[in-house]
Amino acid sequence: MSDARQPASRATARSTEQDAALRATSLIHQGWRQLARLAPAAPACWLASPGQPLRPLSRAELMARVDAWHQWLDNLPAAHAGRRPGARWVLFQPTALGACVQLLALWERGMLAVLPGDDRPETLARLAESCDGKLPETSAAGWPPEQSGAASSVAAPNTPFEITPDGARLALELCTSGSTGEPLRIAKRFDQLEAELAVHRTLWPLATDASGTDSASEPGTVSLSQVSHQHIYGLLVSLLRPLSEGVPFLSEACHYPEQLAAAIAQLSGLGYRCQLVSSPAQLARLPQASDESRVASQAQDQVLRVFSSGAPLPAEAARHAENCLQAPVIEIYGSTETGGIAHRRQHETPHWTPLPEVELRFSPAFAVRSPFLEQPDQWWQQADNAAPLTPEPPSQGEQNNAPRFQLLGRSDRLVKLAGKRVSLSAVERCLSAQAEVLEVRCLPMPTRDHRLGAVVVMEESALPQDHASRRDLIARLRRALMPGFERIALPRYWRFVTRLPLNAQGKFTADSVARLFADLDDHRLPRWLGETSSGPQQLTLEAEVPDSLCYLEGHFAAQPLVPGVVMLKWARDLGRRLRLAGVGVQESRFQRLERIKFSNLLLPGMRFSLAATLVADSHGLRVDFRLESRAGLHASGRLRYGAETDDTPLSSPLNSPLSSPLSSPQTTPTPEAS
Repeated sequence: MSDARQPASRATARSTEQDAALRATSLIHQGWRQLARLAPAAPACWLASPGQPLRPLSRAELMARVDAWHQWLDNLPAAHAGRRPGARWVLFQPTALGACVQLLALWERGMLAVLPGDDRPETLARLAESCDGKLPETSAAGWPPEQSGAASSVAAPNTPFEITPDGARLALELCTSGSTGEPLRIAKRFDQLEAELAVHRTLWPLATDASGTDSASEPGTVSLSQVSHQHIYGLLVSLLRPLSEGVPFLSEACHYPEQLAAAIAQLSGLGYRCQLVSSPAQLARLPQASDESRVASQAQDQVLRVFSSGAPLPAEAARHAENCLQAPVIEIYGSTETGGIAHRRQHETPHWTPLPEVELRFSPAFAVRSPFLEQPDQWWQQADNAAPLTPEPPSQGEQNNAPRFQLLGRSDRLVKLAGKRVSLSAVERCLSAQAEVLEVRCLPMPTRDHRLGAVVVMEESALPQDHASRRDLIARLRRALMPGFERIALPRYWRFVTRLPLNAQGKFTADSVARLFADLDDHRLPRWLGETSSGPQQLTLEAEVPDSLCYLEGHFAAQPLVPGVVMLKWARDLGRRLRLAGVGVQESRFQRLERIKFSNLLLPGMRFSLAATLVADSHGLRVDFRLESRAGLHASGRLRYGAETDDTPLSSPLNSPLSSPLSSPQTTPTPEAS
């Protein structure tokens, strides 16, 4: 009798252990609290501070910060709408740790987080109208404002609120951003998030056991991120997944290659491997190496895997990233609305494999059905075109038979110009077929009678460098379009770049479009064509001198040129965006110009780079700058700042009469080929 019961007892025990493991990784059941009770001293996060080694933050310490945010909410006035369950709070935090502790505090109280994609004042003001409040920025260590971490208790936390587990409860809202149209708010329930996290756990294990503690046979894993947690991909993969599985994450994103290399090296020295969550824009910035085998040997066994999402990764970039990091690069295809749809590793195949539980339909249009959708039983039509590699299975219900597929680009985007329908995709395909063109994005310009703008990606050697070569290139591209398109469909406004200015998620956003074409409406600006940076203290601007630049007026009739004082102004404006150990020149007083040299004339149409670096020395802060083009060096020098605060504009010579057009920009019509 007892022998007959033994297998059932063991099965019951196994079932209980599995249930406990599932609860420990569950967002619905507040698994982070259970993990903290299981191993309070285990690291939950690694704190990154400028110039300091990484420091572990335990699970108990993480929960103490969550409890501190509960106290912050409790201290709100009794009538504040943000105290009640169901309250909606705008949450924008620059660090993953800050977002984590606030998000958990809201969820434990049954509240909803609204995650804006950026912190621009107009974005936050728009969201504030429909929310109960905006959470303030945390300290670097995750505490509420004016709270000292040293004075705070880190005793084993207790769950402050008992919220009934409910997968159908809304967890958060995400705000999408695109190249056109108003941002959308996409709501996500807990069961949607849980379903996608479960798929990731199945496909890409993080080498930990169910309790979240490191397996004895595997090195520990730390999650590093180069993308924003304010978007669905970064939130799921770089924050919620390590949090739910007890894997520590880095407190802030490694935006620059130098930061990433330092974090990987330090964690490797501590016995950890890293899982990197990145994007095409970030992976494209990995340093090139003439000896890839040397780079590979340095990265050997330090990186478990690399994720990339936001846009398809070019094949060469995928190969280079794998060689540099010596780890598989996994691309995830999806969107905010759909969640993940498919994955691929280009080292193995250029085609996409649907994620488990995801159904695909290719006819009459490419559509998706999955548990990650708001309505999991309905088909969601994609904006992309796709084709299966094998005949579509007869029954869409058979998940395992979902075929691999290839993406064929965006569906035709039709716009009306002067009453005529124009396919932006067709214009892009025609331009992309030209020998010197690598990629094209076309878009209607709402403030310019909806004439088309074109952003053209080219090799650096093929870029126009002056007025004449730019006009010749535009003329050639327009001639290529003329046989197949009416004149209204020919782009009028052109920008030539070496890469699309994408955000951290690999998106070509409305903000990037606005910067590329800002000089059309503000004739004080150079024509912005992109930026590169090696850290917050250094920035290089790529730009052109527009023919409509207001400072050209009066300098001079025979040959217009950019005055030296304007080059100094551009250097000052760029330098004001730099930070060194969190400090910039905005808080300092301008003292003087040093080592100023003007070596060559800067003429209309010239393409140039302006590099600025913030340096601290015994005299205070200074901005070193160099403005140069293919013609050579045009200007260089230093802007010296002291410690005194002064809100007045930069003093002479930038306040000379030469800069008077700052207050009265020219508004002459833009030439046809702008």
